[in-house]
Amino acid sequence: MNFALPPTTAGCGGAVPLADGAQRLPITVSTVDGQTGEMINVCLAGQGPYPFVIDSGAGETVIDAKLANQLHLASTGPATAIEGVGCTADAHSVMVNSWSAAGASLAPQTMTAAHLPDFGIKGQPDGLLGSDVLSRFGAVRIDFGAQTLTLGGPEALAVTSSSEVDGPTGTPPPAVLTTGGAGTTVPLKVNLSTGAFSMTVRVRIKGPSSHNFVIDTGSSQSVTASSVAAAEHLVTTDLAQRQTTVCSIVTVPLVHSGSWSLPGVALRPQLIGSVDLGPISSNGTVGLIGSDVLKQFGWVILDYSGGRLILG
Repeated sequence: MNFALPPTTAGCGGAVPLADGAQRLPITVSTVDGQTGEMINVCLAGQGPYPFVIDSGAGETVIDAKLANQLHLASTGPATAIEGVGCTADAHSVMVNSWSAAGASLAPQTMTAAHLPDFGIKGQPDGLLGSDVLSRFGAVRIDFGAQTLTLGGPEALAVTSSSEVDGPTGTPPPAVLTTGGAGTTVPLKVNLSTGAFSMTVRVRIKGPSSHNFVIDTGSSQSVTASSVAAAEHLVTTDLAQRQTTVCSIVTVPLVHSGSWSLPGVALRPQLIGSVDLGPISSNGTVGLIGSDVLKQFGWVILDYSGGRLILG
Protein backbone atom coordinates (compact mmCIF):
# COMPACT_ATOMS: atom_id res chain seq x y z
CA MET A 1 0.00 0.00 0.00
CA ASN A 2 1.30 3.45 -0.90
CA PHE A 3 0.24 5.35 2.18
CA ALA A 4 1.09 9.05 2.37
CA LEU A 5 4.48 9.81 3.89
CA PRO A 6 5.16 12.66 6.34
CA PRO A 7 6.48 15.76 4.53
CA THR A 8 10.27 15.92 4.44
CA THR A 9 9.99 19.72 4.69
CA ALA A 10 9.17 19.25 8.40
CA GLY A 11 12.71 17.98 8.89
CA CYS A 12 13.49 16.77 12.41
CA GLY A 13 11.08 19.14 14.18
CA GLY A 14 7.40 19.62 14.85
CA ALA A 15 6.88 18.67 18.51
CA VAL A 16 4.70 21.05 20.56
CA PRO A 17 5.33 21.04 24.35
CA LEU A 18 2.24 20.64 26.55
CA ALA A 19 1.62 20.60 30.30
CA ASP A 20 3.50 18.24 32.62
CA GLY A 21 5.99 17.05 30.04
CA ALA A 22 3.45 15.94 27.43
CA GLN A 23 4.15 16.64 23.76
CA ARG A 24 2.02 16.73 20.64
CA LEU A 25 3.68 15.46 17.48
CA PRO A 26 2.58 15.77 13.85
CA ILE A 27 1.89 12.51 12.04
CA THR A 28 0.49 11.64 8.62
CA VAL A 29 -2.67 9.53 8.39
CA SER A 30 -3.97 8.19 5.11
CA THR A 31 -6.54 5.64 3.95
CA VAL A 32 -6.19 3.61 0.76
CA ASP A 33 -8.81 1.06 -0.34
CA GLY A 34 -10.20 0.82 3.20
CA GLN A 35 -6.80 0.35 4.83
CA THR A 36 -5.39 3.03 7.14
CA GLY A 37 -1.78 3.83 8.01
CA GLU A 38 -0.11 6.36 10.32
CA MET A 39 3.49 7.52 9.89
CA ILE A 40 5.86 9.83 11.69
CA ASN A 41 9.18 11.43 10.80
CA VAL A 42 12.13 9.89 12.65
CA CYS A 43 15.65 11.31 12.67
CA LEU A 44 18.67 9.22 13.61
CA ALA A 45 22.15 10.50 14.41
CA GLY A 46 21.18 13.92 13.09
CA GLN A 47 20.11 12.54 9.72
CA GLY A 48 16.67 12.26 8.16
CA PRO A 49 13.79 12.55 8.38
CA TYR A 50 12.87 8.93 7.71
CA PRO A 51 9.22 7.82 7.69
CA PHE A 52 8.35 5.21 10.32
CA VAL A 53 4.99 3.47 10.79
CA ILE A 54 3.42 4.03 14.23
CA ASP A 55 3.03 0.38 15.16
CA SER A 56 1.60 -0.57 18.56
CA GLY A 57 1.64 -4.19 17.41
CA ALA A 58 5.43 -4.18 17.08
CA GLY A 59 6.97 -5.40 20.32
CA GLU A 60 10.19 -3.62 19.42
CA THR A 61 11.13 -0.76 17.13
CA VAL A 62 12.41 -1.95 13.76
CA ILE A 63 14.63 -0.21 11.20
CA ASP A 64 15.19 -1.36 7.65
CA ALA A 65 18.59 -3.09 7.53
CA LYS A 66 19.70 -1.08 4.50
CA LEU A 67 19.17 2.19 6.38
CA ALA A 68 20.92 0.82 9.48
CA ASN A 69 23.94 -0.03 7.33
CA GLN A 70 23.83 3.37 5.62
CA LEU A 71 23.90 5.10 9.02
CA HIS A 72 26.69 2.79 10.27
CA LEU A 73 24.67 1.78 13.33
CA ALA A 74 26.75 -0.55 15.49
CA SER A 75 25.52 -4.12 15.87
CA THR A 76 24.97 -5.14 19.49
CA GLY A 77 24.50 -8.88 19.24
CA PRO A 78 24.07 -12.01 17.14
CA ALA A 79 21.28 -12.62 14.66
CA THR A 80 17.82 -13.20 16.06
CA ALA A 81 14.41 -13.96 14.58
CA ILE A 82 11.38 -11.72 14.22
CA GLU A 83 7.84 -12.95 13.69
CA GLY A 84 5.09 -11.67 11.44
CA VAL A 85 1.83 -12.96 10.02
CA GLY A 86 2.70 -16.46 8.83
CA CYS A 87 6.45 -15.90 8.74
CA THR A 88 9.76 -15.49 10.55
CA ALA A 89 12.88 -13.66 9.41
CA ASP A 90 16.46 -13.02 10.52
CA ALA A 91 17.29 -9.76 12.23
CA HIS A 92 19.96 -8.25 14.45
CA SER A 93 20.12 -5.52 17.09
CA VAL A 94 21.73 -2.15 16.46
CA MET A 95 22.47 0.73 18.83
CA VAL A 96 20.95 4.17 18.31
CA ASN A 97 22.50 6.79 20.57
CA SER A 98 20.82 9.92 19.24
CA TRP A 99 17.37 10.02 17.69
CA SER A 100 14.00 11.72 17.73
CA ALA A 101 10.42 11.41 16.48
CA ALA A 102 8.92 14.56 14.94
CA GLY A 103 11.15 16.69 17.16
CA ALA A 104 10.66 14.73 20.40
CA SER A 105 14.03 13.53 21.64
CA LEU A 106 14.12 9.82 22.50
CA ALA A 107 16.43 7.93 24.83
CA PRO A 108 19.29 5.88 23.37
CA GLN A 109 18.29 2.27 22.79
CA THR A 110 18.80 -0.81 20.70
CA MET A 111 16.42 -1.45 17.83
CA THR A 112 15.97 -4.36 15.47
CA ALA A 113 17.46 -4.14 11.98
CA ALA A 114 15.76 -6.38 9.43
CA HIS A 115 15.11 -6.58 5.70
CA LEU A 116 11.47 -5.52 5.64
CA PRO A 117 9.49 -6.25 2.47
CA ASP A 118 8.74 -3.05 0.51
CA PHE A 119 10.53 -0.93 3.14
CA GLY A 120 13.46 1.35 2.46
CA ILE A 121 12.50 2.14 -1.13
CA LYS A 122 11.15 5.36 -2.61
CA GLY A 123 7.64 6.14 -1.41
CA GLN A 124 7.72 3.55 1.39
CA PRO A 125 8.54 3.72 5.13
CA ASP A 126 11.94 2.96 6.62
CA GLY A 127 10.89 1.35 9.88
CA LEU A 128 8.35 0.75 12.64
CA LEU A 129 8.04 2.83 15.81
CA GLY A 130 6.93 0.15 18.24
CA SER A 131 5.33 -0.25 21.64
CA ASP A 132 8.74 -0.46 23.31
CA VAL A 133 8.97 3.31 22.67
CA LEU A 134 5.30 4.28 22.97
CA SER A 135 4.92 2.53 26.33
CA ARG A 136 7.70 4.60 27.91
CA PHE A 137 5.34 7.60 27.87
CA GLY A 138 2.73 5.76 29.94
CA ALA A 139 -0.10 6.54 27.54
CA VAL A 140 -0.37 8.06 24.07
CA ARG A 141 -3.21 9.48 22.02
CA ILE A 142 -3.61 9.17 18.25
CA ASP A 143 -5.88 11.75 16.62
CA PHE A 144 -6.71 10.48 13.15
CA GLY A 145 -8.48 13.64 11.97
CA ALA A 146 -6.04 16.15 13.47
CA GLN A 147 -3.13 13.88 12.45
CA THR A 148 -1.30 14.12 15.75
CA LEU A 149 0.32 11.77 18.25
CA THR A 150 0.27 13.05 21.83
CA LEU A 151 2.77 11.64 24.31
CA GLY A 152 1.21 11.59 27.77
CA GLY A 153 4.23 12.73 29.76
CA PRO A 154 8.00 12.60 30.07
CA GLU A 155 9.78 9.54 28.73
CA ALA A 156 10.39 6.91 31.43
CA LEU A 157 13.32 4.54 31.65
CA ALA A 158 13.28 1.49 29.41
CA VAL A 159 11.74 -1.68 30.85
CA THR A 160 14.34 -4.04 32.30
CA SER A 161 12.03 -6.70 33.75
CA SER A 162 8.79 -8.33 32.70
CA SER A 163 5.41 -7.22 34.00
CA GLU A 164 1.76 -7.38 33.05
CA VAL A 165 -1.11 -4.94 33.47
CA ASP A 166 -4.60 -6.45 33.46
CA GLY A 167 -6.70 -3.33 33.34
CA PRO A 168 -8.15 -0.98 33.76
CA THR A 169 -6.10 -0.31 36.87
CA GLY A 170 -4.54 2.62 38.69
CA THR A 171 -5.08 6.27 37.92
CA PRO A 172 -6.64 7.43 34.64
CA PRO A 173 -4.39 8.71 31.86
CA PRO A 174 -3.21 12.34 31.99
CA ALA A 175 -5.96 14.90 31.44
CA VAL A 176 -4.06 16.31 28.46
CA LEU A 177 -4.96 13.11 26.59
CA THR A 178 -8.70 13.27 27.28
CA THR A 179 -9.21 16.91 26.32
CA GLY A 180 -12.50 17.21 24.47
CA GLY A 181 -14.17 14.18 26.03
CA ALA A 182 -13.59 11.20 28.28
CA GLY A 183 -14.24 8.60 25.59
CA THR A 184 -15.19 4.97 26.21
CA THR A 185 -12.83 2.75 28.19
CA VAL A 186 -12.10 -0.79 27.01
CA PRO A 187 -10.04 -3.09 29.27
CA LEU A 188 -6.74 -4.38 27.91
CA LYS A 189 -4.10 -6.82 29.02
CA VAL A 190 -0.70 -5.20 28.53
CA ASN A 191 2.53 -7.19 28.40
CA LEU A 192 5.57 -5.10 29.24
CA SER A 193 8.54 -7.30 28.45
CA THR A 194 11.72 -6.55 26.52
CA GLY A 195 11.10 -7.38 22.87
CA ALA A 196 7.53 -8.52 23.50
CA PHE A 197 5.41 -5.46 24.29
CA SER A 198 1.78 -6.01 23.39
CA MET A 199 -1.77 -4.87 24.12
CA THR A 200 -4.52 -7.48 23.80
CA VAL A 201 -8.30 -7.14 23.98
CA ARG A 202 -11.10 -9.67 24.06
CA VAL A 203 -13.14 -9.58 20.84
CA ARG A 204 -16.47 -11.26 20.33
CA ILE A 205 -17.34 -12.29 16.76
CA LYS A 206 -20.91 -13.45 16.16
CA GLY A 207 -20.86 -16.30 18.68
CA PRO A 208 -20.84 -16.14 22.51
CA SER A 209 -17.12 -16.83 22.91
CA SER A 210 -14.44 -14.13 22.82
CA HIS A 211 -10.94 -14.17 21.39
CA ASN A 212 -7.59 -12.49 22.03
CA PHE A 213 -6.83 -9.75 19.49
CA VAL A 214 -3.78 -7.47 19.53
CA ILE A 215 -4.33 -3.70 19.28
CA ASP A 216 -2.14 -3.13 16.25
CA THR A 217 -1.96 0.36 14.75
CA GLY A 218 0.65 -0.98 12.34
CA SER A 219 -1.93 -3.29 10.78
CA SER A 220 -3.70 -1.22 8.16
CA GLN A 221 -6.59 -3.68 8.12
CA SER A 222 -8.03 -5.83 10.89
CA VAL A 223 -7.63 -9.58 10.49
CA THR A 224 -8.66 -12.76 12.24
CA ALA A 225 -7.17 -16.22 12.11
CA SER A 226 -8.68 -18.36 9.36
CA SER A 227 -9.52 -20.96 12.02
CA VAL A 228 -11.68 -18.41 13.88
CA ALA A 229 -13.34 -17.30 10.64
CA ALA A 230 -14.26 -20.93 9.96
CA ALA A 231 -15.40 -21.66 13.53
CA GLU A 232 -17.60 -18.55 13.63
CA HIS A 233 -18.93 -19.25 10.11
CA LEU A 234 -17.98 -15.82 8.80
CA VAL A 235 -19.38 -15.19 5.34
CA THR A 236 -16.67 -15.37 2.69
CA THR A 237 -16.23 -13.10 -0.34
CA ASP A 238 -14.33 -13.29 -3.61
CA LEU A 239 -12.25 -10.28 -2.52
CA ALA A 240 -8.68 -10.16 -1.21
CA GLN A 241 -6.14 -7.47 -0.37
CA ARG A 242 -2.36 -7.36 -0.42
CA GLN A 243 -0.70 -6.68 2.92
CA THR A 244 2.94 -6.30 3.94
CA THR A 245 4.15 -7.72 7.25
CA VAL A 246 7.58 -7.45 8.84
CA CYS A 247 8.70 -10.55 6.97
CA SER A 248 6.26 -11.29 4.16
CA ILE A 249 3.93 -9.94 1.52
CA VAL A 250 0.62 -11.78 1.72
CA THR A 251 -2.66 -11.82 -0.17
CA VAL A 252 -5.39 -11.88 2.45
CA PRO A 253 -8.91 -13.14 1.64
CA LEU A 254 -11.64 -10.89 3.00
CA VAL A 255 -14.63 -12.09 5.02
CA HIS A 256 -17.63 -10.34 6.55
CA SER A 257 -17.12 -9.70 10.26
CA GLY A 258 -20.82 -9.80 10.94
CA SER A 259 -21.80 -8.59 14.41
CA TRP A 260 -18.64 -8.13 16.44
CA SER A 261 -17.60 -6.14 19.49
CA LEU A 262 -15.03 -5.15 22.06
CA PRO A 263 -16.03 -5.25 25.75
CA GLY A 264 -18.85 -2.70 26.02
CA VAL A 265 -18.41 -1.39 22.46
CA ALA A 266 -20.17 -2.66 19.35
CA LEU A 267 -18.02 -2.45 16.23
CA ARG A 268 -19.32 -1.59 12.80
CA PRO A 269 -19.76 -4.70 10.61
CA GLN A 270 -17.11 -4.65 7.88
CA LEU A 271 -14.76 -6.71 5.76
CA ILE A 272 -11.78 -8.12 7.65
CA GLY A 273 -8.90 -10.32 6.61
CA SER A 274 -8.85 -14.06 7.22
CA VAL A 275 -5.33 -15.49 7.38
CA ASP A 276 -3.09 -18.09 8.99
CA LEU A 277 -1.33 -16.03 11.64
CA GLY A 278 1.51 -18.53 11.98
CA PRO A 279 4.09 -17.91 14.74
CA ILE A 280 2.32 -14.92 16.29
CA SER A 281 -0.59 -17.18 17.29
CA SER A 282 1.63 -19.19 19.65
CA ASN A 283 0.67 -16.96 22.61
CA GLY A 284 -3.06 -17.29 21.95
CA THR A 285 -3.43 -14.30 19.63
CA VAL A 286 -6.05 -14.99 16.97
CA GLY A 287 -6.52 -11.55 15.42
CA LEU A 288 -5.45 -7.95 15.05
CA ILE A 289 -7.56 -4.85 15.60
CA GLY A 290 -6.02 -2.53 13.04
CA SER A 291 -6.10 1.15 12.23
CA ASP A 292 -9.07 0.67 9.89
CA VAL A 293 -11.24 0.03 12.97
CA LEU A 294 -9.53 2.48 15.33
CA LYS A 295 -9.86 5.38 12.89
CA GLN A 296 -13.65 5.06 13.01
CA PHE A 297 -13.60 6.50 16.55
CA GLY A 298 -11.77 9.69 15.56
CA TRP A 299 -9.17 9.35 18.29
CA VAL A 300 -7.88 6.63 20.58
CA ILE A 301 -5.73 6.49 23.70
CA LEU A 302 -3.37 3.58 24.24
CA ASP A 303 -2.88 3.51 28.02
CA TYR A 304 -0.02 1.11 28.71
CA SER A 305 0.26 1.98 32.40
CA GLY A 306 -3.44 1.59 33.12
CA GLY A 307 -4.38 -1.29 30.83
CA ARG A 308 -6.91 0.72 28.84
CA LEU A 309 -7.93 1.43 25.28
CA ILE A 310 -9.99 4.62 25.24
CA LEU A 311 -12.12 5.19 22.15
CA GLY A 312 -13.21 8.71 21.19
